[in-house]
Amino acid sequence: MTDEAGTRNQDGDDRGDHAGPPHPHTPPMGISAVRPGDPPPMAPELPVSGRRPERPAPNWLAAMVASAGVVLSLIGLFLPWTVVVGTGRVVAIGWDQTGVAALVLLLGMAAAAATGAQWSGLRGLGVKSVLLGTGGVLLLLAGLEIGDVRSLAPAGSEEFRVGSGLLVLAIGSVLLLVAALLDRGPWTPSRG
Repeated sequence: MTDEAGTRNQDGDDRGDHAGPPHPHTPPMGISAVRPGDPPPMAPELPVSGRRPERPAPNWLAAMVASAGVVLSLIGLFLPWTVVVGTGRVVAIGWDQTGVAALVLLLGMAAAAATGAQWSGLRGLGVKSVLLGTGGVLLLLAGLEIGDVRSLAPAGSEEFRVGSGLLVLAIGSVLLLVAALLDRGPWTPSRG
């Protein structure tokens, strides 16, 4: 019990205000008391292997080139693929060709995911493989479609020409290939 004159210990003796309690203060659970002359408690050192490795800065040039390639590839899907010379009439738009349009759209989305990984600083064989694969397949697809348009026989006075959509698709796919080559990540699979 405490009164104005001092404190009372367990034996009931009165002490003045200058004397402390007979026993050291008990700190909250998990904290050890520090007595004069004792070294202060230190936080335990974390193992080095438990740390997350620092992610390298994004490769801005490769990410920008890949972004342009994705955008151009998807824009090419909505532009004319086959045009009749003389009249300027559009015969086929990429989006009108169901199977090819779905393939271009899926490949464009895969390339967009790899581009997002590049923007976030992720590098390596996985990102490069996706960019090389999507760029290569889109370039092959654009080349096959250009060959199909050029093989169309003229009907009377009408002559068929390659539309701007196929050219934009081809340029976008080349940019995806270039972005994979510009990525500074390793060309080998990572272990671990």
